[in-house]
Amino acid sequence: MQAWVVSIVGVLVSLSVGCATAPPPRAVYQDNATAIKLQFDSKAGTGHSHPAHVSLDELRHILAGVRIQSRSSLIPSILTGDASLIGAFSREEEIFLARHLSQALAEAKPDELVTFYRRVTTATVGLAITSGGLFVHNRHLYVILANNRTLPSDGMSQSIVSEIDPVENPLLPISRTSFRATFVPATSMVPEDERWPWPYIDPGRLVVIDLAQMARDMKLQPPISR
Repeated sequence: MQAWVVSIVGVLVSLSVGCATAPPPRAVYQDNATAIKLQFDSKAGTGHSHPAHVSLDELRHILAGVRIQSRSSLIPSILTGDASLIGAFSREEEIFLARHLSQALAEAKPDELVTFYRRVTTATVGLAITSGGLFVHNRHLYVILANNRTLPSDGMSQSIVSEIDPVENPLLPISRTSFRATFVPATSMVPEDERWPWPYIDPGRLVVIDLAQMARDMKLQPPISR
């Protein structure tokens, strides 16, 4: 618990330092609930493979394939064989976000990544946030799902003294204990030992997809079911 607080502070400090020298994010799309931006990536090394062309169909397939699993159910699922995977995005979100994310990747510079932030309000949970980022590196698409319908107050159970709204930093996870991310079909994922290293505060929320393999999978497999 204490380590999580230290990690959050470290991330916020590094962000504040980076903001002093890095160019401000460039907005690709923004409304009252959604923001798609291009953000300087200090970890880009010699540069990402940007601008990148990822089609609408490919991005819709990617968003449909991103799954989340509650970390509280991870051990029971291993024992029982029940994966308990839930789609991270609704059908409407897949269609809406794919268009803007495709545009953002096409406009991104080698030293930038794409961030997304979306507020969702429902009668059952109230205000919740889905946010993260993505970039292409050597035909591998890196997807960071920092938050998925996460309540701003979820971090308070981990000794955070106030609610967190990562609107200014969509890559910041509000709570690190709630879920991990994965992708179906698993054949499209790049094994950890074959990835270009991109350090992230929660590796369990970083999914790396081989775009060439995914194209082959799309031809061989039926549309992803939920």
